[in-house]
Amino acid sequence: MPPKVKVTQDQIIQAAMDIVRESGIDALNARALAKHLDCSIQPIFKNFETMGSLKQALLVEAQKIYDAYTQKGMENPNPFLGIGLGYIQFAQEEKNLFKLLFMTNEFKQTSLIQIIKDDENQEVVKLVAQLSGLSLVLSEQLFIDIWLITHGIASMCATND
Repeated sequence: MPPKVKVTQDQIIQAAMDIVRESGIDALNARALAKHLDCSIQPIFKNFETMGSLKQALLVEAQKIYDAYTQKGMENPNPFLGIGLGYIQFAQEEKNLFKLLFMTNEFKQTSLIQIIKDDENQEVVKLVAQLSGLSLVLSEQLFIDIWLITHGIASMCATND
């Protein structure tokens, strides 16, 4: 009898990432994943209790990819501009991951205020204040205005060819 092929958590996450990148989150299910891995569904549920727990691991990986885009944006002479351009570039190059992170129910923030008050975004607001000489209140308002425009452009990039 040939030995069983062991499928690791990392292989499952990578296969899930491949499926989502190609076809979107709605295409991800245990059967599609098993087919992609050329195995039964058993190794999937041996490594992940539920598809929900697999999706949570997938979100973490997608966030790491997104973070690399914004981190690269920080290298721009104007980091605020660089972050926005990185956000748009992520939407252009990783359409389905952008949709997963920012255009599905998986997106954790439920209001614009929550987005602005997020610790990472408060750091950006401080950066805007530092670069512009504006007060924190005006920097926060500028951040909101620019974020709305940037998200609109990125959403159009992610949803249109």
